Amino acid sequence: MLDFQSVRAPLAVVLGGVLGACAGLPTAREANVSFSTVESQWPANTVCLNSATPTGIAKEVLIGSTRTVVIAGGPSPISDEAWASFSPGLGNQKNSDRHLLFARSCYARSPSRSASCVGDDCREIVTLGGYSWVALSKIDAADCLPSSSACSGTTPRPGGLLVVVTQKCHELIFEGTAFMLRGPNGERAVMHATPDGRPTTDVTLPAGWTLTMETLASPLVVRPFGGGDRCFYNIIRDHRQQSYHQLSFAGATYP
Repeated sequence: MLDFQSVRAPLAVVLGGVLGACAGLPTAREANVSFSTVESQWPANTVCLNSATPTGIAKEVLIGSTRTVVIAGGPSPISDEAWASFSPGLGNQKNSDRHLLFARSCYARSPSRSASCVGDDCREIVTLGGYSWVALSKIDAADCLPSSSACSGTTPRPGGLLVVVTQKCHELIFEGTAFMLRGPNGERAVMHATPDGRPTTDVTLPAGWTLTMETLASPLVVRPFGGGDRCFYNIIRDHRQQSYHQLSFAGATYP
């Protein structure tokens, strides 16, 4: 059985592209976070909060006090030029540069909003540094695979994987080719971002895990887990700072 251990440090938290200073996160079990690994219901006729396809470099900030990740959006989003020198303030952290690999995406609501929300009520707007941001996800816990020694803080060592449990009502669509991470107990994840735009399979993984580039016969649609209207994802990162959304799990619940 896989040994998911606590990620401890003065902790840097990783979510997709976000690497931020934050208090030590518990494991999923310590945080009493558990979700069904059944795909959740995606709202019919969803109006996406992100009006444009997110391509290029994602502009995300981790708000340390709430462990909430916000993305540039709303009435006054930050420009690419301003982002280069932007400082989000004490206790918050910009993401490292993340080059996105999916074709398009849609997020239905901020984590704080009810599944019954409509229109702009589905979007939590946060003002930070004079710009507007949309709350995208909330970090609940972090696990290290196959053991705590496989990570240094929240940086996985060669042979380790970091698993960050998040709440995120986000749909991603991949087309063409995809880099698939597979585990020994039926786990499967798709790479969604790299630090440099050049995905590689030259990664040292835990025993029994593989990473391959695959041709998709049809678009791969990735949606949250938890069943019903819950929105959970496991975001995985390898030692080359490549990030993945988990698609299949070892059991009926996580952890």
